[in-house]
Amino acid sequence: MDVETFNKINSIKNEIEYHNKKYHLEDNPEITDFEFDQLCKKYDKLIQENPELQFLERKSVGAKPSNQFQKYNHHKPMTSLNNAFSFDDVSEFIDRVYKFLSLKKEFSLEFICEPKIDGLSISLLYLNGILSNAVTRGDGNVGEIVTENIKTIKDIPHKLINHYPKFIEIRGEIFMKKNNFDALNKMQKEIGKKIFANSRNAAAGSIRQKNTKILLQRKLNFYAFTIGEHSNDFNFETQGDLLIKLNKMGFITNTENTQANDINDIKKFYNRIVELRNNLDYEIDGVVYKVNDSILQNRLGNLSRAPRWAIAHKLPPETVETIILNIDTQVGRTGALTPVGKLKPVRVGGVLVSNVTLHNEDEIKRKDIRIGDAVKIQRAGDVIPQVVEVIKEKRSNASVNYTAPEFCPSCNGKTFKPLNEAIRRCISGVNCPAQAVEKLKHFVSKNAFNIDGLGEKLIETLFKDKIINDFADIFQIEKYKEELKNKDGFGELSVTKLLKSIESKRQVTLDRLIYSLGIRQIGEINAKLLAHHYNSFEYFCEEMVKAKNKISASYHQLVAIDQIGETIADDIVNYFNSDLNLKIFKKLLNNITIINLKPKSINSSYTGKVIVLSGTLKTMSREEAKHFLQTLGAKVSSTVSKKTDFLIIGSQPGSKAKKAKELNIKIINEDQWIKVINNNKS
Repeated sequence: MDVETFNKINSIKNEIEYHNKKYHLEDNPEITDFEFDQLCKKYDKLIQENPELQFLERKSVGAKPSNQFQKYNHHKPMTSLNNAFSFDDVSEFIDRVYKFLSLKKEFSLEFICEPKIDGLSISLLYLNGILSNAVTRGDGNVGEIVTENIKTIKDIPHKLINHYPKFIEIRGEIFMKKNNFDALNKMQKEIGKKIFANSRNAAAGSIRQKNTKILLQRKLNFYAFTIGEHSNDFNFETQGDLLIKLNKMGFITNTENTQANDINDIKKFYNRIVELRNNLDYEIDGVVYKVNDSILQNRLGNLSRAPRWAIAHKLPPETVETIILNIDTQVGRTGALTPVGKLKPVRVGGVLVSNVTLHNEDEIKRKDIRIGDAVKIQRAGDVIPQVVEVIKEKRSNASVNYTAPEFCPSCNGKTFKPLNEAIRRCISGVNCPAQAVEKLKHFVSKNAFNIDGLGEKLIETLFKDKIINDFADIFQIEKYKEELKNKDGFGELSVTKLLKSIESKRQVTLDRLIYSLGIRQIGEINAKLLAHHYNSFEYFCEEMVKAKNKISASYHQLVAIDQIGETIADDIVNYFNSDLNLKIFKKLLNNITIINLKPKSINSSYTGKVIVLSGTLKTMSREEAKHFLQTLGAKVSSTVSKKTDFLIIGSQPGSKAKKAKELNIKIINEDQWIKVINNNKS
């Protein structure tokens, strides 16, 4: 047995299981569906190439159920579907069906084609027509009983009608329609709660609610598409026949289902669904093709985790057309001015998008984006909306070029764009209301003080009402207790909970404190570096004030810190030599207790690995990423070669990514890289 191959396959298997748990159980995926599909494809290919390792083959789907609900053993496993990514893959699937059944090509094999709804699979068990249990898929063998929650969904009958069998298991998909998803996220944003990334996460998260009152507020739907176990008094000849019988028993099925007789019919259906995708009132992530004849389905049977008689054809990345109505300018916590395109609202990747970042004025010029232009947009990695291209043939004479503002739209202060930088900035610092608010949001964020209950909307409201003006004001908010109770969405209980949350965060580690200040170029990694080096905030502040003199020992000590350098050092020194900032710091120190860090060593699987970085990282500087890799024991190289173990890419990775693909070197995107960071935090 090849030990290296075994370890590689087992490592990928563990990674798949991790992401299955994040997606199916926690409703909080860390990678896109496409990335997950590619991971599974790589795993299955390795298994096929190494038959002696067949025992490592994935036998289950989804994720093991949690302990939140009672468990249920499926009598008939709830399998998943194998994926097709092209019509060639679909043709291969059809060929496999013909070969397995020993059918001649002259035999006309019928298929039922249907949209693959992006929702939550559920099993509904009926005894004598009465709903007795509703069970999630879980890992395919064991699911969670969620009957009471399911009974709140109007599409799911509590009692079957017409001719129903003694026992039947109905399987289908729970989902949230687009308009209901938008309304939910709007409400979540208004009350400062979690915004759902997509409608599938919203539906799955809703089903796992302990409070059915909350579930009733979230309008869910259900489509039935197949059956599991059933008594002998129920039978059907075709998949199409089954859908009709499900309708007669009281279930809703997808009206877009179509019969196909060959690959040409399948292509027509697929292309029609791709065009129709944006107009559907629910999200889909593919198209499913099923052998229509039930006898042939039974003959084909199942593989370990998927039926032989069906396949899911994945949809291409969704690109939609809309119009740039205007270009506004947002001011960030470091004064960075970011042009934002105001769009004619359009749905893309499951989310209604009305804004798109245009990055900076140089990028606008490069893409020649003008106000009034028709553009194609997509969600990068299903997360960040971006302009793919301008549809120049639709450009009118009324389109307007973007002009970068000379004065800040928030404070009217002077803006400045350094010669060698793409970003224009407001130089007013915390005197700029927009910067002040963004710094406060950053201060309470997860990786800073992590104050639960102080959401972005609430921060904006409290700043506007002059209740919170700086960091220290957060810890003195109790004196506004009565005023808070009178605000919309607040009462005695919510105010008490907020005050308790703030009080619990009066102690903070030095690295978190430094990070929380929102200093330009100081992310989590550099904050740790500084915390370990200076060991106390008072000493850190004193040294930064002294470092204003570039010939001083303090400045040279700062620059000498690994991965800091002059550019970052100058940003830190400038920040701490602001009289206003120093005043804010002193006020803050009277309200908190700082915990110094103990030196620590980090052990990881990256030790000794050769890593290359390429492209622009959105969460940290290149130098920060380099340093963090080095703390993990990695060797960071500037060029891709056969000795390279990994390539970490941000946006626009360039030729390094191409070379890595040619050399079959593993490529890690930024989201995966952030996962590594989060797993190695102190």
